[in-house]
Amino acid sequence: MAVHATLPSHLTWLPSIPPPPSGEGSFDPWAEAMVELRAAFLRESRTKLAAVADLVERLARTPSDTAALDELYRRFHGLAGAGSSYGFPEVSRLGAAGERSCAALLKDRRAPGAAEIEEWRVVENGLRAGLDSADLRPGHEGQAVARGPAPHEALVVDDDPDMCRIAARVLEAEGMKVRTAESRAAALAAIAEGMPDVILADVYLPDGSGYDLVEDVRRRPDGEAPAILMISVRNDFQGRVQGVTSGADGYFEKPIDWEALLRRLHHVLDRNRSEPGRILSVEDDPAEASFLRAVLESGGYELQVCAEPQAFEAALISFKPDLVLMDVNLPGFTGYDLVRYVRQNERYATLPILFLTTENALGAHMEAARAGGDDHLLKPVAPGLLLSTVTARVERARFVKSLLERDGLTRLLTHTTCQERAKALVAQRKRSAARSAAWVMIDLDHFKSVNDNYGHPTGDKVLLSLANLLRRRLRQSDTVARYGGEEFVILFEDLSEAEVVRLVSRLLGEFASLQHTAPDGTKFHASFSAGVAMLDPGSMGVERWKQAADDALYRAKEAGRNRVVGAERVVRS
Repeated sequence: MAVHATLPSHLTWLPSIPPPPSGEGSFDPWAEAMVELRAAFLRESRTKLAAVADLVERLARTPSDTAALDELYRRFHGLAGAGSSYGFPEVSRLGAAGERSCAALLKDRRAPGAAEIEEWRVVENGLRAGLDSADLRPGHEGQAVARGPAPHEALVVDDDPDMCRIAARVLEAEGMKVRTAESRAAALAAIAEGMPDVILADVYLPDGSGYDLVEDVRRRPDGEAPAILMISVRNDFQGRVQGVTSGADGYFEKPIDWEALLRRLHHVLDRNRSEPGRILSVEDDPAEASFLRAVLESGGYELQVCAEPQAFEAALISFKPDLVLMDVNLPGFTGYDLVRYVRQNERYATLPILFLTTENALGAHMEAARAGGDDHLLKPVAPGLLLSTVTARVERARFVKSLLERDGLTRLLTHTTCQERAKALVAQRKRSAARSAAWVMIDLDHFKSVNDNYGHPTGDKVLLSLANLLRRRLRQSDTVARYGGEEFVILFEDLSEAEVVRLVSRLLGEFASLQHTAPDGTKFHASFSAGVAMLDPGSMGVERWKQAADDALYRAKEAGRNRVVGAERVVRS
């Protein structure tokens, strides 16, 4: 059904995104910077690999050399952590295999035997072969430039060309590659060429319904993978329910609230690529714990059992579960007591807690609810019911958490979430000081004058354009947050200061080249200043690390703005 559609006024901020370079000799500066970083990674990795070979032979001669084993563990750990970031997933896989082998020996305080030595030699040879075969030329077959996550592919299915144009522009602004189809048959033909990550389909199509299209997709072997959202002029309960039962992940009425649609879309995409989750079971019965482990691990969950109520708080802190299964009858405490205690801490306000008990009286259900439990399952619980309940609760909690952790305007992480990530990173680096971490503080230049001259809605559009650029260009492993007002923070891992300064300066140049439009049609450009601080885990906590980045940012402002300042260098756009 064709419905006239124009770009809503609140979407006029969407930047014009140039198509990616193509053809012989087309190679943008950002990709060039990443190739430089890959080349540096290769050089450093070959040096590290020579050290790995020496350590393996040293342990072959002297298996009891614990210092060599610890150093070998750290070498493998570094390769495992950085390989995928630079486009070498096999390096990460092999490095992780070596890391696990060393960690098991260190944990058990065992010396390596002939089997471990041979395994390490195989890993070393595989790493050498992978690094020696790498080709850095742009466009070369097998080339994998590390420039952030691969863009999602989206398919918009609607017979209204205006709606297709608007939807494509919105999704492209999120960094997606977009195809369009005007009918169910055209959509199925497009899907046959390659399953997209996202499908946005109208309910009414010239040759059938969008509901049928969704069912067609979900019946395919790879049909559970894409995030599917339906759009329609119809806004009744029956239509929404039919959308859910056909297999869609969301239903939105025209004219579309694009911000709500994007929130839902990003949640589904995050859910699809995230791990099933970590479950903490507070259970003192070994037989019951074994049953829970068998059921939940069959569903892909990681289970940790806490048999001693006194260890519950420590398990919460160290394991960071996505859900807690709580027995009621425990030695020295009741499960109700433990849940009441947990609910006093606002950090765990959204943590799902399910009671597992043999008590089915109404009073038990009421006590579970009063204590703060989310559900009450009766033992023995059917495996299917347990898995479906856990899955539903984990997904809902993750959605709520994503809403709380994301800034309402930019959908980047909030100040609070950034601080928590930084604290975790500091604690991690204190245990593994060989790995680097950088705090980048970004502040938009003369942002007050943008608001004063063009109005706050235009200022919001500038903030959104920077947020979208950061989201598109940075890796999934990088923490990107709106720290407050016009300030943004990026936390980088496993990059040197020179690499961070180079990357942020590329971001600065790209952002400064974007053209913004005021309500009166005036065109203008904006820039930012940035300060870079590397973490010294031996002397820095979060506040001192942040202050170092703030000081570097202040120096950038004092030096004239529109530049990146680190401890060692200044780069101007």
